[in-house]
This record gives sequence, structure tokens and C-alpha cells, in this order.
Amino acid sequence: MKHNPEKRILVLILGFIFFSLLIWGRFFYLTVIRHDYYMAKAKSLGTNSGVISRGSIFLTDKDNIPYAAVLNKEFSLIYAAPSKAADPAGLAKKLAPILQVEEQFLLQKLSKTNDPYEVLKKKVSDDVVNAVKALGDPALGVDSETLRYYPEGLRLSQVIGFLGFGKNGQAGQYGLEEYYNNDLSGPVSSADLVLTIDSTIQAQAGSLISAAVQKWQADSGSIIVMNPKNGDIAAMASFPDFDANNYSAVSDKDFFMNPATLKRYEPGSVFKPITMAIGIDTGAVTTETKYYNTGSVKIDGRIISNAMPNEVLGWQAMPMVLEQSLNTGAVFVEQQVPKDVFLKYLKNFGIDSKTGIDVKEISGDLSILSNMRDINFATASFGQGVALTPVELIRALSVIANGGKLVRPHLAAKIIFRNGESREVKSEPGTQVISPETSAKIIAMMVKVVENGSGRRAQIAGYSIAGKTGTAQIPDLKTHTYKANENIHTFVGFAPAYDPKFITVIKIDNPKGVRFAESTVVPVFHDLAQFIFSYWGIPPDKPVE
Repeated sequence: MKHNPEKRILVLILGFIFFSLLIWGRFFYLTVIRHDYYMAKAKSLGTNSGVISRGSIFLTDKDNIPYAAVLNKEFSLIYAAPSKAADPAGLAKKLAPILQVEEQFLLQKLSKTNDPYEVLKKKVSDDVVNAVKALGDPALGVDSETLRYYPEGLRLSQVIGFLGFGKNGQAGQYGLEEYYNNDLSGPVSSADLVLTIDSTIQAQAGSLISAAVQKWQADSGSIIVMNPKNGDIAAMASFPDFDANNYSAVSDKDFFMNPATLKRYEPGSVFKPITMAIGIDTGAVTTETKYYNTGSVKIDGRIISNAMPNEVLGWQAMPMVLEQSLNTGAVFVEQQVPKDVFLKYLKNFGIDSKTGIDVKEISGDLSILSNMRDINFATASFGQGVALTPVELIRALSVIANGGKLVRPHLAAKIIFRNGESREVKSEPGTQVISPETSAKIIAMMVKVVENGSGRRAQIAGYSIAGKTGTAQIPDLKTHTYKANENIHTFVGFAPAYDPKFITVIKIDNPKGVRFAESTVVPVFHDLAQFIFSYWGIPPDKPVE
């Protein structure tokens, strides 16, 4: 049987016309009939382009299992078509208890009779969706939008930041969201970030610092865990923090600032190992050098006293300066070093420069030393008058922990692009600030601080631990004096001491009812270090006595 080619052509033409009419009909429906609806929807939801494709941010754990710290998630929302609302007042009354919003607010929205699309509530649960659907009102509808989602419980909000709105529209605000905004929202294709932060250690560190701040009724606190050899940040947590999923509810923008990188403070006695390292590295003192401790020293008419009760007076060797945390001993060391040399070393330790970490930061402040006054150098020797951020402090003391080299702290491990390619984020080899021999001598002194001094509560059987406490006064910028009965407690510790796998800075601001750091932050280090030893499987490095 022969097929009629003309009939086949006619069928194809008719089919083409039919499908063209369907497409054009749909186009007409969307652009003309539903034009007002979609325009109103776009205006109501705001500019959301780019969010869906924005890259995610991942943590990992010891087994390299990824944990999403930032991702894109679809959320339900309830909207109304007020033009279809037969009884706005009655509908508002029914909706108020379901949506948990004020009835007057809903009535105002539902009374916009010419409005085809009005959002009533975003991020609603499935139960709310079902309850709204059960009303069966034609003026109500359920829609969805893709938003940035930040899992809670990690104390990471100030490190991560959030996706907000800036002068040029939607963009990352604060933290990693801002620093890596171009990679996360790349104009061609976005990339994912994989961080050096270990999800398990971060959760533990965040839990410990929040508990310590609340226990001691402190104003705030921060904790950093880092590999002192390469600058990998394993944890960075602060308390209080904020809910990045609801950042618009935060009235004080100071909460958005990461105190670990953006807030300077005078560190106090935790600074003394740096002073001692300078003295030994320059040859100005040795581990056998002694000075006579009278409990105080007078400089430029001012009396500098030691803070520790029941201190041992008389001749003291340099290791005892750290073990007993003697202010007069730190001043003695500083006085043996020419001021210009001492200042140059402080700069080499990175005290007044940014670390290069991959979030916004501020540099430390050594400006008090610019006038070369004896008293200012004396107080600087025990961490008073000079100021730095916690991340600058951990970098400076990592010089001692890692054999004398300055490293660059960093949070991102690698950037993974959509085409499968990736770029690793590595620290360049650091400069040699002090000799390996000096480093080893200071480590031995810091081990004695934990064995016999103010760091005793950091001890863990089978492990050598190096540490130093600091109890610093808080300057009053109005009176140019120090606040009475207010202190900042800091502990820096690293372990195993002679081959450290991690270094930690723990800081809490203005704890109540306690004077010294050995009671507040040292126990936090103990608990965290014990957890890390077990979690990372770090073997003991000394016999258990």
C-alpha cells in the first residue's frame, strides 16, 4: 500500500501548528494573564537570582567525611492573592493562630485588593502548610524559595558570615561568605569551599567555650585550635554568637564581628614566652641567667609588681620567670635587650601586622612603643600596653611551638569548581623568627608552667603539654586607666609539646567571681586537649607516672 506523501506533510504541518499554539498560549498566559502575579511575586520575594547556584561551604572530619556548614535549601512560604479574598477580616482571624503572626498584620496584607501576590510568612513548617491547605481558601497558596541555610550548633556564625544585601545587591556579608564571595557566586559558575575546620573538634570547642562563658558569667569568649606547623585552623568558635538563618533579627551589628580576628586586647602574661624567646635568641639571657626578685620594680616613677600570691623572692633563674609568671622577671629580660632590637623582634613575631587569614581582620598595635619610653617597653614585656587579636596571638606563639617559623593561619583548604577542578589553599613556608634551639628552650620552660605553675590544671597523664596563662587588665578608654575588678583570662597551650599536633588559644572576657586564668580557661584546655588526643588518636609521648 502506497503512502500519500502530501498527507504526511499536511499532518506534520498541523502538528507543528498545534504545538506552536500550545507554546504561544502558555507564553501569553504567563506574560499577559499572569503578568501581574509574577511581577508581584518577584517584587515580594526580592532579587533571589544566584542563590540557587551559590556554592556551599563544607567542613570535614578526621575521616574526610564532608559536613555542610552552609548550603542552599528550599523553604516553603505562605502567600495570598488578596484580589481573591472574599472576607479579608475573617481570613486574617483564621490565619493568625496558624502562622503565629498578628491578625492586624495579616488584615493589612489581605486588604490590598489589587495585589495578586503577597507573602504572608516565609520558612514555614510542613504542619503549617497542611493547616493552610486545610482552610481551602482560594486566596491562599503555598510557594517555595531557595535560601541560604546555616546548620546550628557549631558556633560558626561569625566565621561564616551570611548572605545578605549590600550596595550592589545580594552578596556575602562578613566572614567567609564575604571573603570568598566571588568564588561562591562566580559569574560563570560558582565554587564550593572545603574548610580546614574539623566538624567534630569545632562542635566540641564551641560547646566548651559557651559553657565556660556561662559558668563564669563572662561577657564573651573565643577559642581557636590550629596546626602550628602549617596554619590549618581546626576550630574557631566564639560565644555569644548569632543565628545566621535569622540575621535580620540582630539589632546590634557588633555580634556579626568575629572577635577572634576583629577585636584586639591586651593579652597579659601569656605574652611572656615571646619576651623570653627574644632574650634567649639575642643572647641577652640564657636559661641559667638569674635576677634578684624583690617582688616589684620601679621604672619612670611607676611601681611594677608581681601578681602571683605567695611568690618566691630572691634569686630566680629564667625558667622560674615563666613558671611563676613574674612580671619583674619579664621586665628584667626586656631590659637586657636594646629597645630597637626588642621592637624588631616583636614585629617579626607579627604582633603589629595582619596574619593573612582568609577572613577580615585587624592588625595588632605596638604604637605605645614608638616613643621608646622605658616604662612602655617594661609593661609590654608582660603583655600590657600592647594589643593584638586572638588569631595574631596564636600565630605568634606558634613560632615557639613549631621550631621558630612564622605561619599563616587559614580557614579554607580548597576551592572546588563546578567543572571538577580544584585549587588548594596552602600557607607558604614562613620566615624563621627565632632559632630552633631557642624554640626548644622556651618549650621546655612552658612545659614546666604546666607541670609546676599556673597551668597545672592542663595536665593529662602520658602527654607533655606546654602552656602559659594570662590574666590581663582591661583598659578604660575614657579615663586612660584600667578598669577595677575586670580582667581577661587567656591560656595558650600546645601538645604534644615537642612535636605539637595542635595549639589552642582560649580567652574569656570579664569572668565574675574569679581572679586568675588558671581557674577558668585552663580547665577548658584540659577537656579539649583530652578530647583531641582521643579523637585524632595521638599517642602518649611520655611515661605515665
